[in-house]
Amino acid sequence: MDKREVDRLIEEQYPNLPPILQRAARYAIDNPKAIALNSMRSVAAEAGLQASAMHRLARQLGFDGYDAMREVYRTWLAEGTGSFAARASELQKRGAHDQAESLLAELVQAEFRNLQGLLEPGTQRAIAGARDVLAQARHIYVVGLRSLMPAAFYFNYACGMFLQNTTLLSGIGGTFADDLRRAGKEDALLVFSYAPYARDAVSAVRFAHAQGVRVVSVTDSAVSPIAAPATALVLLANATPSLFPSVVPALAVAQALAALLVAGGGKDSLRAIARSEAQLREFSVYHQDARS
Repeated sequence: MDKREVDRLIEEQYPNLPPILQRAARYAIDNPKAIALNSMRSVAAEAGLQASAMHRLARQLGFDGYDAMREVYRTWLAEGTGSFAARASELQKRGAHDQAESLLAELVQAEFRNLQGLLEPGTQRAIAGARDVLAQARHIYVVGLRSLMPAAFYFNYACGMFLQNTTLLSGIGGTFADDLRRAGKEDALLVFSYAPYARDAVSAVRFAHAQGVRVVSVTDSAVSPIAAPATALVLLANATPSLFPSVVPALAVAQALAALLVAGGGKDSLRAIARSEAQLREFSVYHQDARS
């Protein structure tokens, strides 16, 4: 079990927990670093609870006790929540000790675990739900800022082959939010955002939600600031020893959503793709090898 799964369990069970355990669960959601770093007694005191409440919460979530739950938070803290400078420093330490091969292995193994999460039934249902929202939209606005720009760009680029209703909010010339002025209840906003959450991405979600736009959020936590307003929520693991949280699972979701939209697009999509290919040939976009 990883922290994302713990967050999901808390979210699912929270409404039915007794008040004491709700307070403990709320503290765990709001203060994950404290759980990772502090003893059960210290955490309980900070939360204004008896130590037994944290133990009971851990048992409620399927752990043998608090220490087992705490280990999940420790792993989460070690893998993904340090500052960029701290993560870079750790990478350089490993480089100085000639650990390139072991680091590469860890990077690949982390991505393998991240992508395995996409095969979980709940995640597959979430991706299918996201596809349904996007397929029904009059217009799709797409956001992915900073390190997650590749996921947003890919989705917009791929959909441009067979759809004419997508807009990438890129922020060129300082115009990031301008296209959202036209967004309304028949539209959808697809947003990719991880901690630390880009301010403009969060603002776009809040604005779009207030306008009645259906939001599809691809993010890393059930308590992400873009999670609550979402019509469809896809939660991803993104742990990696690298500098930034992994972009690989977000790219995988972008590819999956584009593929699912093609799969359900019927003959209209096929005709649009044929026209797009003809236009690309007209402009000689791709290099053609001479064949004898």
